[in-house]
Amino acid sequence: FAFRCSPWWEVTCLNCPTFPLLLPVFLTGSDRIPIYGMSSLRIIIQSTTNGEQYLPVAHTCYNLLDLPKYSSKEILSARLVQAIDHYEGFSLA
Repeated sequence: FAFRCSPWWEVTCLNCPTFPLLLPVFLTGSDRIPIYGMSSLRIIIQSTTNGEQYLPVAHTCYNLLDLPKYSSKEILSARLVQAIDHYEGFSLA
């Protein structure tokens, strides 16, 4: 699985080397590749009006990311990495 950074995600990718591996798990709730491959995965990112102190929220059933409007890439990076670091996910262990 190759993850190429667009300018939007550039800061986050540089600050967190495991970000490309953890983002799909955070957004989908699964560490498995979809049966039709990663190209079949459709992620929706929607802007919210929450303040900068709020973390992004993933709705795993819908592959939907609620992303507050942050004033800089640095704040976006910090909040997204924080949300992913504290993500617990689902486990069937």
